[in-house]
Amino acid sequence: MITGKLFKAAAVAVAAMVALSGCGMSSASADANTIKVMYYKTDSFVRFDALMKTVKAKIEKENPGTTVELQPVTANDNDYKTKLALAQRSAETAPDVFYEDSSQIRADADAGYLLNLDSYLAKWDDWQNDFSDAAKKVGKGKDGTYAVPLSTDTRVIWYNKRVFQKAGIVVPWQPKSWQDILDTAATIKKKLPDVTPMSMLAGTPSGEGTVMQSFYELLFGTSAGDDALQDQKSEKWVIGSQGMKDSLKFMKTIYDKGYTPSASEVLDANYGAKVGSDYLPKDKMGFAVDGSWMPSTWTIGGSYEWPDYTDVIGAALFPTQKGEKPGYVSMSGGWTMAVGAKTKNAQLAFDFVKEATNKDNSLTYAKDMVLTAVRTDVAEDPSYLEASPYQEITTEAVNYTHFRPSVTEYTKISSEVQKATENVITGQMSVDEAAKAYDDAVINIVGKDNVVTK
Repeated sequence: MITGKLFKAAAVAVAAMVALSGCGMSSASADANTIKVMYYKTDSFVRFDALMKTVKAKIEKENPGTTVELQPVTANDNDYKTKLALAQRSAETAPDVFYEDSSQIRADADAGYLLNLDSYLAKWDDWQNDFSDAAKKVGKGKDGTYAVPLSTDTRVIWYNKRVFQKAGIVVPWQPKSWQDILDTAATIKKKLPDVTPMSMLAGTPSGEGTVMQSFYELLFGTSAGDDALQDQKSEKWVIGSQGMKDSLKFMKTIYDKGYTPSASEVLDANYGAKVGSDYLPKDKMGFAVDGSWMPSTWTIGGSYEWPDYTDVIGAALFPTQKGEKPGYVSMSGGWTMAVGAKTKNAQLAFDFVKEATNKDNSLTYAKDMVLTAVRTDVAEDPSYLEASPYQEITTEAVNYTHFRPSVTEYTKISSEVQKATENVITGQMSVDEAAKAYDDAVINIVGKDNVVTK
């Protein structure tokens, strides 16, 4: 007998495979002169698609007889990763080049999906001279480099100055603790009952957005700091954490008090886009925790053009729990370009990656997306520094940033964190129950010998 969960899992897998074939991913490249490029695309993330089209035209022009087959996947973050994983299982469907989340590199390299790029990078002067040392670490696996970063990012609080001023809140605004955030939300709710005070993502539908643009700002801002998720010295996963409970309690509080939209709305996979397209531009929300790329959606050519956004939107750093040093917290991730281990033309695939991440393309992409540069020559370019009035604060956030563990188990651990947030905001579990369920799941994933209680 097939259980409901098994039937659902099977249905998702079948749907993903149908989607793959629908994107033209079911047939192998006709010859070694054709490469397939797979990447993530949504209505709020169209600039990367434009970059891929630019690179395709350049590669095909410079290599007569070569065909670059673009395979954009219109899906949310989690669904894209599912479709990419399914495509990787067969040489017939595996892409030659693909957009790879930095958190997946170690796991995918271990699984044999990624080509080790060391021999190619050794001959590329740009890599040797123009990528920062920190950037070079992003694409690392156990035994070498497996991906080239496009950019990195940070997380800050984006706030609507018109809403703040109507609520009597002084701008510029910079909270110094979690309590300051709660007090601000309470003021907006009291003074402007028709306005939603704030947004912090939660639950599994938003995938990594839930942890990177929300929960980790809390967790890494507790007294545990860098050791909040994984002990840095022993590399053991942390359980029994007071920081985990405090962070879950904060999430429960903002949802229970109605400071956020309803849990059912936030658990819609399209909710994140609504914050940038509707809530903030139309003065329906006070503030939202989100990535440094948020203003790129409002620029000319962006997904939600908003001519006067620079006059309306302010940015603030996310504070530590009680203002503990260093005072603020951010998360950094970023996406990379990788070459598939099953490619029939590794040099052509790597040439595509080189073109996509050269100075001109990196500069354009970093400016358009308001991202933090990974190339030193881009970071020093005057046009990059002048591209956005928010460049200073999003770059300052790098001083307080944290990174996800780049290990095979991370994806499963992250999923359990997402479930914990969903359980508390929906009332399915208390904070203590959700924390206990998380601890049990972590032990099940990594084993008792690989956890530490803090």
